[in-house]
Amino acid sequence: MNKDVNQSYWSASVELPKFHELKENTDSNVLVAGGGISGLMNAYQFAVKGYDVTLIEGNELVSGTTKNTTARITAQQGLLYSQLKSQKGADTAQLYYESQMSAIEEIERIVTKYNIDCDFKRTDSVIYAEHEKSVKDLEKEEKVYKELSIDGYLSKDQNNLPFETAGRLVMKNQAEFHPLKFLKGIIEVLQGLNVTIYEHTRAKSADGNTLSTVDNYKITFDYLIIATHFPFLDLENFYFNSFKISYGYGLVAETSTPIPENISLSGYDGAGLSIRNIVDKNNALPLLLFGGLSHGSYEQKDMAKQLDELEHYAGQKTVNEKTLYAYRAQDLMTADSLPFIGYFNKKNENYFVASGFNKYGMANGVLSSMIISDLAEGKNNMYKEMLDPGRKKGTLQQLKQHLTNPVHVAESEIKNLAESHPDFDTLELDQGEGTVAKDGPAKKGVYRDGDIYYVVSNRCTHMGCSLNWNNDDKTWDCPCHGSRFNYTGKVIEGPATDNLDTDIRPYK
Repeated sequence: MNKDVNQSYWSASVELPKFHELKENTDSNVLVAGGGISGLMNAYQFAVKGYDVTLIEGNELVSGTTKNTTARITAQQGLLYSQLKSQKGADTAQLYYESQMSAIEEIERIVTKYNIDCDFKRTDSVIYAEHEKSVKDLEKEEKVYKELSIDGYLSKDQNNLPFETAGRLVMKNQAEFHPLKFLKGIIEVLQGLNVTIYEHTRAKSADGNTLSTVDNYKITFDYLIIATHFPFLDLENFYFNSFKISYGYGLVAETSTPIPENISLSGYDGAGLSIRNIVDKNNALPLLLFGGLSHGSYEQKDMAKQLDELEHYAGQKTVNEKTLYAYRAQDLMTADSLPFIGYFNKKNENYFVASGFNKYGMANGVLSSMIISDLAEGKNNMYKEMLDPGRKKGTLQQLKQHLTNPVHVAESEIKNLAESHPDFDTLELDQGEGTVAKDGPAKKGVYRDGDIYYVVSNRCTHMGCSLNWNNDDKTWDCPCHGSRFNYTGKVIEGPATDNLDTDIRPYK
């Protein structure tokens, strides 16, 4: 596979502006922690209403989950509406559909207002089934579509796709775009609105109306929006046990058999691949983005092998010439399949959170900004109770989540403890290679960079879970709650806020 596993197509095709890190204490009316689509859109909504806004990002803007996405902006999120109707009632199912459509309309309004060139277009979203036995599940979902007046239908006719299907459930009038082109436009708008942005400024804690960074600078605020991928104050309200971490994979390939331009696809059975077109006038052949092969973070699967498997399945769908980009994504999944948007907790009415988007962060990231800005101004928002982080998630779903999360964590830890590792004194690593090694009574993570070894603690600074080496991204990954560290031990993705203890030793 000819691929760059460290970069998505989106980030490779757009250069975003750079910002300085915070070097002094400061204050702001509104403080946003997180520089993905949720953070940037929340900054936008407050800024256009005249608030003084500061945004901080632990790494660089749009360097996390937002860049590793299919960027399908859709209310069709699997067979969700029959699930919601069964678990929460038809009114909730209807309301959630309306919330997603309102987010799509908001994106379209902003694109038009600021003339943002981001390849935004309306498409039909399609869930396709490859096996006849799966069609009955699509029929069940279509029935709920009709009950809720969702604009969609089920088709079993021969289609114009480059591969055969047994049935296709269509949801009309959805959308897709280039997420980084869109957010580059938003960043330009924020700069015009005098929003202050700091990169490489990681939030560590908050007390009252003061946030502290990992470098011990203080930011005082009136309102705090926690839009980090995993809430950095996750020990409060048991956020650390509210999500399951899902890894998914994506690749962009040149193809001679693209799918129709007016649809985007999501597989229900088989390999379950999502497929969408990419607009690139500079490429001789059409480009398709394939996504899929999701699994829990506690399941230790080799990233390169997963990407090779994804390339194999993509080749069964279309005739692809060359894979250009490939990457791994990380998503937070909630017990009831609805995001957490609203008040962070019950004791701080000026703390807000946006997280747990269940793989559909494009619409929900924008929706979060619409809800939170209303809440801060004391306005009623029709979606606030449905998505309130403190809501009742459903006894069965919540119990299952809270019981299985610790089990998976324990299973992963037991597996890590049982594995045998080489002694550091006898270690021979090639350049750019990393592994776990025994260093006396302790286990350490070791990475070779030229003539030195970076030796780091093998325990996540968040809650102490053993770390796994990701050779493709050159990172130490936590299977419990999704924290990631680079090979020097620096945090690159939370909920961890502290770097790993690091020792530099000579290569023998």
